[in-house]
Amino acid sequence: MEARKLVSGRLGAQLLRCGKQQGRPKFTATTAPPAHLVYDQLPDKATLLLVAQSAASSNYKDQVFWQNCSSQARRLCQDDLHALACYAATAASAQHQDDELLYNVGDMAVAAAENNMLEPGNLALVLQSHAILAFRNDRVVGRMESELFEMLRQSKATAACLATSLLSLSQLFSASALPDRSERCERSELIDGGARVALEHLSFFTVAQLCNLLQAMANFRIRGDRQVSALLLGISNSLARQTSELSSKDCGTIAKTFAVCRVHDERILTALASRLREKDVRTLLTAEELSSVLYGFAKFTSQDIALLDLLSIEVRRHLHALDATLMSSMLASLAKAGVSCPVLTGRATQILRRTLPGNESAVSHRVSHPCNLQLATFSELSALTMAFAKFQVRDSRLHERLAQAFLECNDSIQPIKALEVQSCPELINVVHAFAKVHIAPVKLFGAVMGLLLSRPPEELSTRDAVKFLHALAKVEYTILPQMKGHILAALSPHRLNELGVFELLKLAVAARKLGLDLPQLEAQVSAILPNEPSLQSQSGNPQRRPVSKRRRRKSARKQKWSW
Repeated sequence: MEARKLVSGRLGAQLLRCGKQQGRPKFTATTAPPAHLVYDQLPDKATLLLVAQSAASSNYKDQVFWQNCSSQARRLCQDDLHALACYAATAASAQHQDDELLYNVGDMAVAAAENNMLEPGNLALVLQSHAILAFRNDRVVGRMESELFEMLRQSKATAACLATSLLSLSQLFSASALPDRSERCERSELIDGGARVALEHLSFFTVAQLCNLLQAMANFRIRGDRQVSALLLGISNSLARQTSELSSKDCGTIAKTFAVCRVHDERILTALASRLREKDVRTLLTAEELSSVLYGFAKFTSQDIALLDLLSIEVRRHLHALDATLMSSMLASLAKAGVSCPVLTGRATQILRRTLPGNESAVSHRVSHPCNLQLATFSELSALTMAFAKFQVRDSRLHERLAQAFLECNDSIQPIKALEVQSCPELINVVHAFAKVHIAPVKLFGAVMGLLLSRPPEELSTRDAVKFLHALAKVEYTILPQMKGHILAALSPHRLNELGVFELLKLAVAARKLGLDLPQLEAQVSAILPNEPSLQSQSGNPQRRPVSKRRRRKSARKQKWSW
């Protein structure tokens, strides 16, 4: 290990100066330096854990230092599972991965489990060290799942063990690092058993542990499970009485979990709203936490417009640092909640309109924004386009950039374009989003038409056909004869019986604008609404698109304050 002396006198000043050059925190004569800068030897396990925890808390990531510490840990803790598991979890929190160390910890944990000597705390530490690094070891993790289930049956699992273990298993599940099934129990039985035990002993859990349980259920994406829904309602009742103890991170976890699991409870939403109205809590929200909060409130169509306006101000504060994932999520949530925020959408439009760094005119943009549409997935582009459509942002240059991003987007699994692997409803949603603002990109619409023609006719449902025609009628798009036959096959007389009154009216208006001949539709509309004019009488005189009034240009002073 590289030499580290006690900081004193001239040598101490040199060490502090060296630490400052390496990005370490500054120290004064009255503040002591951290332990990892003090000790030059690691004589025992206590000193090893002290130095490792000090380095991890200081975010010290010198690989040579951690490799030396790991070799000392294997030497000092070869017979002590608790000390080795503590060090492994600490090193993992600093993103240091030592495969040999993790294999040693796993083997010791399995050996302790075979001898019925595995403690709940050690089990949680082993799973935590594997989860942080997404380290896959099916034999060890499967055995830990079985031991956790056995501890639940024998009432040996503590609150900290249960919360940490379930959270670690859910993180491994999200990283696809869990085995297919454990040795002695199904994973659904383990989750139901953990939920039942936690619900019966909620008073033993702290707020942080309850939030870990919520995060675990959100990672597992469990919906419609009776036991998990009961647990969430119980946690909601407990946290609603401890609103003052909720941090900004806790608010994001709670809001997203209830939305992901589709469990609606007005008490927890009211408690979160009252907590988030406090400026100190709201300003501490990170971009990810703010996205989770907005997603939770929008999923349940919250009508607290005052709170959503305050949250939209926080989005504006983070806007310069958002990537495509966070920007699409936040704007989609605000659009779903029906919040009007022209200042936010104006700034987002200006950011997304900028030319990509790889283009010729990118020289004029010295600072590149992290929201690169070329790195966005198809779902993120769809959410972003629909959000701008709901906000009625009619910026041709912005939508040209979005259309180009759709055409260039690649699939994350197969080496082909993302448009080619999308289903018919997803392709129609893209057309629908552009049509809401009366913009029809020629290349994108042509690509979507070609993909729809290549699919079997039975893949296009009746409601999707109605939605597609309604979108094309808005932009007065000319349909090819082959596409007309494809759509008419989905609008056969026996399929029209599935539609309601409003869908029939939408279809009638779209057919009238596009000049489609649907006699069976005319018969159904005339039977429901006798006074509705027939399709044939107005097919030759399609309605004109309303022309928007020209607005007077704002002065420079008004533009400045509205920005």
